[in-house]
Amino acid sequence: MYQVAFCSICIHIDMSKYKKIFLVIFLLSFIIQTKSGITKEADYKNGWKPKEGLELIGTKAPSFEGLNWLNTEPINIEDLRGKVVLIRFWLVGCPLCEHTAPALVELYNKYKNDGFIVVGIHHPKSQETKDPDLVRRAVNAFGFDFPVAQDNDWNVINSYWLGVRKRSFTSSSILVDKKGIIRFVHDGGEFYKSDTNPEADSAYHAIDEKIHELLKENP
Repeated sequence: MYQVAFCSICIHIDMSKYKKIFLVIFLLSFIIQTKSGITKEADYKNGWKPKEGLELIGTKAPSFEGLNWLNTEPINIEDLRGKVVLIRFWLVGCPLCEHTAPALVELYNKYKNDGFIVVGIHHPKSQETKDPDLVRRAVNAFGFDFPVAQDNDWNVINSYWLGVRKRSFTSSSILVDKKGIIRFVHDGGEFYKSDTNPEADSAYHAIDEKIHELLKENP
C-alpha cells in the first residue's frame, strides 16, 4: 500500500516536471514564431523584398546624432514616437534620388494628416555637397516640405544602414513604426509608380502598403 502511494507521488512529481518543460517549450516556440512574423514582414503582397538589410527589421531605430537641420528645429527619432516615420537617405546629384523624390512628396502628402512623416537625411560625398545652401536649393526644387538634415560625418547613415557592412547603395529608406522599431527597408536604387520600371513600381507599392498597415497599428 505504501509502495503504491509512493509511486503515485513520484508519478505526480514527474508529471509536474513535464508540464513545466512543456510550458517552457511552448513559450519559446511562441517567441520564435512572433520574431519570425516580424522578420517575414518583408514579404509583401506584390512579392517585393529587399536584397539587403533584412537583418535590421525588428530592431530599435537609432537616435539622430550630429545632424545639421536645414528647414526645422532639431528633432530626434524619440520625438517622433506615435508616428510612422520614413527615413530617406539621399544625395544631391544622385539620379536615383532625383527619380525617387516625387514619390517621397506623394507619400508624405497622402499620409501626413494620419500620423506619418518623412525625414530626409542628406549624406554628402564631397566637400561641395556639404554646402547647406546647395542642399536647400535641392530641397526647394524637389518640393520637400518635410524635415531635412545634413549628415556631414555620416553618423546617422552609418548607425542605421552602413556601419561596417558593404552595401550596394547608400541612398536607402528605412520605415520606423510608432514604437520606434524598424519595420521596413528599401535597400537603395529607386522607387516610384511606373509602367516601364517594374522594380521601382513594386518597391513603391510595397512601401505604400507598409505605411498604410503601420498607421493602423496602436502606438
